[in-house]
Amino acid sequence: MSITASTNADTTPRLGPPRDRAHQQALGEAIAGYRLLGWKVSVTEQGVFLPLGPATTALAMPARIGSRVLADLKARMLAGPVTVIPGPREHWVFLAELVALLPTHLKAPPEVQFVRSPQRIALPPTMTRYGSLRWANPPSHSRHWFPPFTAVLALARTATAADR
Repeated sequence: MSITASTNADTTPRLGPPRDRAHQQALGEAIAGYRLLGWKVSVTEQGVFLPLGPATTALAMPARIGSRVLADLKARMLAGPVTVIPGPREHWVFLAELVALLPTHLKAPPEVQFVRSPQRIALPPTMTRYGSLRWANPPSHSRHWFPPFTAVLALARTATAADR
């Protein structure tokens, strides 16, 4: 699974040589859109990234769990931006707000991975060897905030328990 620029080369986001004008145009539009939302994205030859700060985190999980978590967040009107990382084992990445310090004793289900500062999250339309990242729940001017990580984690725990 590739969430940040520093993970394994198997699915690390890459732009590589310009694929086509449509992708380059989508990239430019995405960067402008992120900056309009107030996101301080960075752009490298690997893709577009959102650096995580002291008040932000992300939770990555398999798609089968992520789809349930997103549906539950939507039902509670807490759904924030969620990216989809394509691949043989598609993963969803939930951007979340740290409303309190992340306790060191806090345990997530084995399928759920916390991503914290100083790491960064790849954003669409960053490319991987399996295709372009996409949004399961895109940000918008009315929905660019991040839900509390505790809500995402609690729903991920419920979804993984139901999965067993």
